[in-house]
Amino acid sequence: MNKKRIIIVGAAALAVIISIVAWSVIKYSKPPDVSGFRPSTIPADVRSETSLRNVTDYPIKYTVRYLAGKKPDLKRTLKPDGLDKFPPGIRLLLTFDNGERTIVQYLDPGKPYCFRFDGNGIVQIYPGSHSREDAPDLAPFVPTPKTVIDRMLEMASVGPNDVLYDVGCGDGRIVIAAAKELGARSVGIDIDAALIETGRKNAAAAGVGDRVRFICRDAIQTDFSEATVLAVYLLPESLDLLRPKFEEELKPGTRIVTHDYEIPGWEDKKVFSDTIDEPGIHVHWIYLYRR
Repeated sequence: MNKKRIIIVGAAALAVIISIVAWSVIKYSKPPDVSGFRPSTIPADVRSETSLRNVTDYPIKYTVRYLAGKKPDLKRTLKPDGLDKFPPGIRLLLTFDNGERTIVQYLDPGKPYCFRFDGNGIVQIYPGSHSREDAPDLAPFVPTPKTVIDRMLEMASVGPNDVLYDVGCGDGRIVIAAAKELGARSVGIDIDAALIETGRKNAAAAGVGDRVRFICRDAIQTDFSEATVLAVYLLPESLDLLRPKFEEELKPGTRIVTHDYEIPGWEDKKVFSDTIDEPGIHVHWIYLYRR
């Protein structure tokens, strides 16, 4: 057999071996798991519409640019208490003039946002307006700094015999601090299911899961009668809305501590106030009331 023929026969044999190996891999290997790529596994917030609510008392003009596709920019005017919704899965760029400067902000897919006044009466855009038809929008989620939490709990004289309710608890930082550092039993209330889940995880990580309870519910539909201390970081109009519930359900002597905003109509129940200054950031007001 000449050298050329040996090479050809060898190449043919090698091809047969490769084919047999490949067939064996295909036949006996576990098929790849493609379940993670099914549309049903796309996060719910990406499948949801992006929403934008106006909780101020005058119309706001703004422009929205789609950051995918070739849709033209939208120039809109949102009336007081108006709600705009945008298609799911698309990031947006929103621009508006708040009277002091032009604000430019990205809106992530499926997230709720709102126009509302800041502490200086200037319109800003905030995340966290749940935009639900079955419950009022009491406030966006704005985390409370630890120094403010500590002062709120100190002013309210929270101790191991107390049951502290946090209305609009967000990620649970106040109720967790009350339980871990002062031994109180605590209840966090929020309508945002994702924040409630975060709070539960944070409480477990802090080792106080047995002393902290979280309720995913509209505050208007929640019974506060168990509380000996109420912690609140809500807007003035929300405090005004909840005041009748406080008066009806809270026991005499219950301490109510609020962050930044006073409870309208409760001037006679206010017993103390204090401030904490974050230089260059914000002056936090804290008010203590007694029912």
